[in-house]
Amino acid sequence: MRLGTNIRGAMLGVAVAALGVSAFAEGAFAAGGLLDGFSSFNWGEFFTYHGSKEKAEGNSRQSGGRHLFCPEIIILDGTAAAQTYAGSPPTNMNLRYQYSLGDVVRECALQGDQLALKIGVAGKVLLGPAGAPASFSVPLRVAIINTKDNDPIVTKLYHVAATIPQGEAVTEFTLVTEPLLVPFIQDHTEDDYTIKVGIDEGAQKAAGKGK
Repeated sequence: MRLGTNIRGAMLGVAVAALGVSAFAEGAFAAGGLLDGFSSFNWGEFFTYHGSKEKAEGNSRQSGGRHLFCPEIIILDGTAAAQTYAGSPPTNMNLRYQYSLGDVVRECALQGDQLALKIGVAGKVLLGPAGAPASFSVPLRVAIINTKDNDPIVTKLYHVAATIPQGEAVTEFTLVTEPLLVPFIQDHTEDDYTIKVGIDEGAQKAAGKGK
């Protein structure tokens, strides 16, 4: 699925709890528990406040003298994992590598008459039987959607570096965006915007020696 061209009208993905492991695409290369351990990532180093989908009483923060309710953040359906294969048809044995998303968090604040949203995404790169240690560039799309008409207000592609060293089969990656600005409308910003993230398979994929 190309995330960049499927924002409008796309089905909503599973909402991922902050500092919890997300649901992954059916058939993901995760049966052995290789995707566990995201809860050990310390988002507090990057966020004063972080969360994904909390109850109303825990979904807000003070900013500029206002009590803000941050937008919901979700992984777009079908973009939580992406696989690359060495041959066709794709099989478990010719899987080269897989990207998988785990935690997603966000923080909101006022900057003048703008709402500033900082987004964090954590995930893993897993080698398959046909893969080899290498450097990767994970294409992550972040979009802020106007909930009224389902149009993207901001959409940005990030290429996140990750390296699997020799002798290893998995590595983690993290993205913390710069503040992304959208017009501030009201304190209940979750009524105005939704944040969608995902792996953009239409973008340039991983590249590196040995793949």
